[in-house]
Amino acid sequence: MAIDVDDCHPVHSLMLDLHTHILHAIDDGPHDLATALDVARAAVADGVTLMVATPHGRSLVNQLSRYSVERLNTRLAELREALQAANLPLEILSGTECYGEQGLVQRLRTGEVLPYGSSRAVLVEFPSQINQHALEQIVFELQLVGYRVVLAHPERIRYVHQEPNALIPLIDRGVLLQLTADALLGNQGERIGRLAETLLTHRLVQLIASDCHGPHLNRMPNLGVARECVAQLLDPAAADRLTRTIPFAILNDAPVSAPAPLRVRRSAWGWS
Repeated sequence: MAIDVDDCHPVHSLMLDLHTHILHAIDDGPHDLATALDVARAAVADGVTLMVATPHGRSLVNQLSRYSVERLNTRLAELREALQAANLPLEILSGTECYGEQGLVQRLRTGEVLPYGSSRAVLVEFPSQINQHALEQIVFELQLVGYRVVLAHPERIRYVHQEPNALIPLIDRGVLLQLTADALLGNQGERIGRLAETLLTHRLVQLIASDCHGPHLNRMPNLGVARECVAQLLDPAAADRLTRTIPFAILNDAPVSAPAPLRVRRSAWGWS
């Protein structure tokens, strides 16, 4: 679906969350519809008006996943009906958190996993221990057939901890890097928090998402708090860009305008 940014107001409270596990009984998100509705209420209270449901897709390494497009669509319809009945102003689109592994292009082509809504953008997560060459090879295979890659939580990738500048070639090729709100807020440990702040202040990420799962994992929607953190570390325009403008562009297959990345310098105390 096409979304018009300029038709959505007020700007200061509008946010889009492009990485969520809000659907019930499909992955490690909410166990039931009532809990999914609680997550939705928290998102609305946080200032989110649109979420993309991105359950973990099946993969070669995750054979126990309950994911299927049929199940996703069923859960999505159930949640939309519940949102309407509860009069909650939250739009939910379909998507998948795809595993970055060989065969992903074929699974996308055959419809086994889904991109963002009706777009050509796809959310991809990689194992933390993946090496740079393998990650870039899979990304480039996706790009060669016309997909726009949104790389989930780069702050978890080990080689990025060793060399944050390794992300710059991906950015130069049009990959969009999604930082997790919990990482920026320090909820995933001090080391991850320091890296997340470094990636943000050096323009090495282009959007922020909650990656919320629900109360059972203490991972509820918190994009609004992260947005305020971005506004303090950078400026309000950057906060708007990372939580509104760029997510809109992704869903509409529109060009993305983002500041050029800044190289991270190594100091005696680590990265700066």
